[in-house]
Amino acid sequence: MKLSLLSVAPLATTVAAFGAHNQPPKGEVTKTDNFVWADPFHDHRLAHKLTPSCTVEKSFAAREFLLHDLYEHDPKGLWNYGDALKTIFTGRPYPGGWDGLDPHMYERPLMLMEYADVPVAVREWIEEAEREVGEEEEDERSEDEKKKKKARKNLFAVFERATEPEQKVTKTVVPAKTAAKAAALRPLDTKRVVIFAPGALYSILPLWVADEAAAEGSESCAKSLLSLDNYAPKPKDGGVIAWTTAHTAPNRGKGERAMTFTIKAQTLQAAGAASFGGKEEL
Repeated sequence: MKLSLLSVAPLATTVAAFGAHNQPPKGEVTKTDNFVWADPFHDHRLAHKLTPSCTVEKSFAAREFLLHDLYEHDPKGLWNYGDALKTIFTGRPYPGGWDGLDPHMYERPLMLMEYADVPVAVREWIEEAEREVGEEEEDERSEDEKKKKKARKNLFAVFERATEPEQKVTKTVVPAKTAAKAAALRPLDTKRVVIFAPGALYSILPLWVADEAAAEGSESCAKSLLSLDNYAPKPKDGGVIAWTTAHTAPNRGKGERAMTFTIKAQTLQAAGAASFGGKEEL
């Protein structure tokens, strides 16, 4: 299932035909192909066999656009980045909307966030993914490993923020060559934005809330959340589960695009085991 943002020559024509104020047709809503995640907080195994050793929840501000907004100017659309988005995502599977649902056609959501508002752990993950796919493929990794590496590319597109209404941003930011250099250049993140589909969040949800665990004084919890090896779709002893427990809808009728989304994560242990701290709740 390819990102229809990227059949964009016909899409551009169609959007122009509808005009800025007409409602485009809606596609059938389906589950995104290969989306393995589901809300784990209603899994019956939690109540009987597993308990949370820590629970962390955090909300984020963003702007949510639809593909119909691709040729609208800011603040209603993504015109400044539209051409670059077409190039970047061409031929890549759409990772899905909220909860892995795919509205198809013009209703597919895209998120825009201030890059500096994204937790550092997530920024580091995005940048490392870009470094990896930018390397030469002259190594001994298996074909499956190479495919997995390639699949990470461009789930998040980082741009220098457009500063003029008619400015076209034509390429993504190239990350610093090393994580250490990127850390030294963090002040530049205040001049950048990141654009992604909501479905891109789900494979790295714990990274979004790990700093909140640290802020609450649970370094052990934060460490567990930062290790994606602990994170899986199914609850397990010693594992991490997470989900987007809430997301508001922008008031599109008033031309607004602002919204918030909330991510909840838990580290799990066998029922009756001692907790290492954090909020204990389901």
